[in-house]
Amino acid sequence: MQIEVSKSELAEALRALGKLVCRTSQVEVYRSLRIEGKENKISFQTVGLDEAITYTLPIEGVEDFCVVVNFDEFRTVVRYGRSKSVVLVYEGGRFGIDSTLMRTSCVDWPTERMEDGDCEVAELPRLFIGYLSELAPIVDRNDYRPILRGIHFCKDGLVATNGKELLHISLNLPVTNLTIPFPHAVLATKSEDAGRVVTWCENEYRFFRFEFGCWKWTGKALFGSFPNWRKVIPDAECLNHVVKFDENEADRLAAFLKSVPDNPPNNPVTLSMGNNSTLAVMPENGMRFDIRAEFPCDWGDLKVSVNKTLLQRLLGEGHRRIAFGSASSPFVAAGGIGRYLAMPLASHTEKVVQPQKQQEEKEMNESISNVAAPLQPVAPIINPETPVNPLDDLAAAIDDFKSRLRAMFDESTILSRKVKEVALAQKQKEREFVQARRAIEKIRMAI
Repeated sequence: MQIEVSKSELAEALRALGKLVCRTSQVEVYRSLRIEGKENKISFQTVGLDEAITYTLPIEGVEDFCVVVNFDEFRTVVRYGRSKSVVLVYEGGRFGIDSTLMRTSCVDWPTERMEDGDCEVAELPRLFIGYLSELAPIVDRNDYRPILRGIHFCKDGLVATNGKELLHISLNLPVTNLTIPFPHAVLATKSEDAGRVVTWCENEYRFFRFEFGCWKWTGKALFGSFPNWRKVIPDAECLNHVVKFDENEADRLAAFLKSVPDNPPNNPVTLSMGNNSTLAVMPENGMRFDIRAEFPCDWGDLKVSVNKTLLQRLLGEGHRRIAFGSASSPFVAAGGIGRYLAMPLASHTEKVVQPQKQQEEKEMNESISNVAAPLQPVAPIINPETPVNPLDDLAAAIDDFKSRLRAMFDESTILSRKVKEVALAQKQKEREFVQARRAIEKIRMAI
């Protein structure tokens, strides 16, 4: 049996399938690719610890077969193929690509999870993967809270937050609260097809399956309760400092922010109302950039300090309206994809910390002046009757030996470096001596 598949299409699918492959895993199944032919369809599947992704193509005349091959070997053969199509050959239990025979594996492939009768189904609109890609930069994949490492589904739409910023995309999704892990493999598909999501419960965990186009992604939802993000969004009446600007001014501002050098750790940028209805953008390096903007109300002396990365992100999301309540309360950006919520930098921190520091210094001086004489250090009292643990004594001796040995290694490194410097200096002197002797010989020959 021979199956012809487009090389470019298969290579694009392998790019997404490879996101679940763990090449450093000791378990062979996590480094493998499962290829199955059934009911005039051929499917390619990779699995992770709690998820699996499948790419299916309809092909007429496909016989039933199933093989498991090494993912990297299969991708290498596909990548370096010379023709525009790839021919998969399966005969007598042997599997190959074009004229290359592949080594198959006999690992036990995990059983695919199937939903039961009590499940929820929600339709997904077109460009749904694009919405997930907009939410992905907000997710902190290294957060110590596992629930914040994913994307939350609810009846109000999609939500992602890292504790400092939040993005809410309003969609009609009749799904009970569900938090999926970071969809790394799904984002790599770049699919624009509509689909559906199926959720069901098994024991105390929830599972889901996304079906869109030729793709199917199955996994286990994150365990725990997602934060009540609705309480974080401030009331619209409290956000009385609003600024609006058009797309051209947003592009100018984005180009300016890109040219501003980073000022870690916060990269502050101050926003204020300028003259003649302009928004003044002032980084910490003394630069200033004004853009034409509309202010529904007078800002007065309000100055808001915002992280440069957050400001670039909301411009990249297409937001052209920013509403502030104060310099220390959350601000909301709208006009683009969803609603973007973030916290400004505490510009008033320096004004608060300075008096507090002066007060602490004053109290310290008063306490020192009340002391008649300086306190003498008191030696620790050691009870001779207290028994000493031999293991603790041995551990202390080993630590002391390690510290002295480390110091000796450092000294030896310094000495070796000095020896190299002396050797180089000696070679340089020898080189200069040889050059001087050759110059003297040339002078003698000339005389």
